[in-house]
Amino acid sequence: MGAFSKYITELLGFDKFLPSSSGVEACESAIKVARRWGYVSKGVEQDKASVILPNGCFWGRSITASGACDDPARYTNFGPFTPGFHLVDYNNLEQVEAVMKKDPNLVAMMLEPIQGEAGVVIPDEGYLRGIRQLCNKYNVLLICDEVQTGLGRTGKLMGYQWELDENNQPDIVTLGKAISGGVTPVSGIVANDNIMSTIKPGDHGSTYGGNPLGMAVAQAAVECLVEEKMPENALKMGGILTDRFKAIKSPMINDVRSIGLFAAIEIHADLNVSGAEFGKILMNNGLLTKATHENAMRFAPALTITEEQIHAGADIVETSLKDLEALHNSRK
Repeated sequence: MGAFSKYITELLGFDKFLPSSSGVEACESAIKVARRWGYVSKGVEQDKASVILPNGCFWGRSITASGACDDPARYTNFGPFTPGFHLVDYNNLEQVEAVMKKDPNLVAMMLEPIQGEAGVVIPDEGYLRGIRQLCNKYNVLLICDEVQTGLGRTGKLMGYQWELDENNQPDIVTLGKAISGGVTPVSGIVANDNIMSTIKPGDHGSTYGGNPLGMAVAQAAVECLVEEKMPENALKMGGILTDRFKAIKSPMINDVRSIGLFAAIEIHADLNVSGAEFGKILMNNGLLTKATHENAMRFAPALTITEEQIHAGADIVETSLKDLEALHNSRK
């Protein structure tokens, strides 16, 4: 564990790495550490620490994660839930500042730099910088949930690097998914000593977090990702993918959103077909994807994808949209 902790913290520019096994566990750890920091360092009222989350967020299916969201499919018939969360609209700095002004017990804001499960929702330029500035102004920690967007997916090593530099880092970053290349469950958080040191021996732990196999796999996976310049490939191939998707002329398409190798095609909500049906058509035509929020199809291909494979996949998407249109017309 020591070798990987040293490697990942030096790579990302933080002091400490706290390991776990799943994305939701990493996010729970981030919130737990932020709450402890709030009580120990900020002096918030005992048992009153709160966290801001944006609508559309997805960070797992634990009881806390299910309750701290605006998606009825995740919270219906699962309560009661963990208290201490404010929900605001994503991409809305005014709402964030309103909460920060009102709540003296606020310890953190946690957000995805690009919302994945919501359908690859990309905020306006300046949004993340604005959040960083507000967090500085009100002494609130910024937690960037990079479980989906981190380690190359967006065309940069970390999604937050599109707006934040080494002098304006998040305070806590969650890591998962790509950190182990899909081989074994690994996740964790990185932060600096002033935050991590509020957690003392015995205060927190994870049975398999930091296990030798997981740490060896994570080191090999991240080293390979960096040495083979996969973020750079994601940026280049993502540009080609975006151009292909935006060139498709289909009355089914409402919007195309993409950054690096993270893309979504949103079909019109008032059609006689669903995103799930679009997904089945794509699968039958040879392309595996994932529908999200009824009418959006999300694409997150391997960071090693080639230009030839991009074009082959885009051809399938174009054909599948014609099939979807035919299905829609058959139901009129």
